[in-house]
Amino acid sequence: MKINKRIEYQFYHWGPFLYKTKLLPEEIKKIKTLCKKNKKKDYRSQLAGLIKHEYQIDSKKLFPIIFPYLNSYSQAYIDYASKLMGTKIELTTSWVNYMTKFESNPLHSHNEDLSFVIYTDVPKKLKQEVKNTVGNIQPGAINFIHALENKKNTINKHTFMPEVGDFFIFPASLNHSVNHFQSEGERVSVSGNLKISHGI
Repeated sequence: MKINKRIEYQFYHWGPFLYKTKLLPEEIKKIKTLCKKNKKKDYRSQLAGLIKHEYQIDSKKLFPIIFPYLNSYSQAYIDYASKLMGTKIELTTSWVNYMTKFESNPLHSHNEDLSFVIYTDVPKKLKQEVKNTVGNIQPGAINFIHALENKKNTINKHTFMPEVGDFFIFPASLNHSVNHFQSEGERVSVSGNLKISHGI
């Protein structure tokens, strides 16, 4: 059958706005100075992770480092949603996860308006484990899942094997999880929650 009709159409970005960028090495270095295994800052009771070492970090010191990227996210959101996200952004909580073999982060979401995760260390042995893995579950990968039901012919999941410097910003309500791995070494990530408002 011959078809010579010209058909015009539009398509739309669907689902939450998941933003990924890369921090500079000097920014990662600054963030690492904020991260310590301080028992007085144990933050496990506030988190979903099945992880032994999770500690609160100083949000006031972290905020200036990541602010240019938060501003970039807000500008990109205008392109994505054709509207202003807000006029004021506040980092309400932040913490560091030192994830080791057999630990994981079950499917969960956060409070506030936005959340983020930054990767400061990824073990070399984990990268090799991923290469040697047979199957479609990547060890140590982070999964973002928009809908718990798997709908045919739709995209409802994005999975990433993190690299040092990777910086994800996403709606706090977006479900996400981290797969366990079996390699030696620490997979270190810094996360936090952000409040958006229309204040000055």
